[in-house]
Amino acid sequence: MKRKVLALAACALLATASHAQTQAEKNACPADAPFLNADAVKKAGVELPVFKRYCYTDKSGSYALVLAEKQDLPFTKETLSSTIQATLFKVGSDGALTRQWSIRDFAGKDDAGINFRSKLSEFADIDADGLIDPILVYRFFAPIGGNSFDTDDFSGAIKIVAFHQGRKGVIHAITGDLDGDRSTRANAEFFALPKAVREHLVKKMARMYEAGQFGFDNGNDFVPKKAKAR
Repeated sequence: MKRKVLALAACALLATASHAQTQAEKNACPADAPFLNADAVKKAGVELPVFKRYCYTDKSGSYALVLAEKQDLPFTKETLSSTIQATLFKVGSDGALTRQWSIRDFAGKDDAGINFRSKLSEFADIDADGLIDPILVYRFFAPIGGNSFDTDDFSGAIKIVAFHQGRKGVIHAITGDLDGDRSTRANAEFFALPKAVREHLVKKMARMYEAGQFGFDNGNDFVPKKAKAR
């Protein structure tokens, strides 16, 4: 049976959203950063419309993370995307952008669309190695009729992607009204992440669940299972 979100969870939602928003906003790039103007970003290989730019510095240098969405699926209340892209650039002393990695994902044929949940982005040195471990979250929405999509926390799917020293740990969670409809699986690189990073991601899912942000499978204390081999 679908779990009810209690008043305590509603309070947690406000607290979690406020914390996540503050953390993401403090990493927003300066609006006038010349290395991130439209021409520079396009020349660097970002093909989709950019809507978020994050900047951070760690012991290895300065970086800019650019989130882009196609925003081509209009609905009554919001426009979703068929394609999203995230690209990390190292910023040189002269402002030159050098691509470090890029991810691209697509809405499936049964999805209404996809978008980044930017307020759930994180930029922290989780395992105290002097390097920032970016975490991104994006969601797949289920359609409702022709002009709407389902925003209920027990509908659709979500991905959480964590980057650590060249590894890309990906958690893919599917939800539903019934316990048996839900699953949370992760790729092999997730299980190769340091223990501190894995535990941080599990706690992040638990907080999101308690805050009514997504209905994860909590049957194994939110620890994901290994993704099935294709």
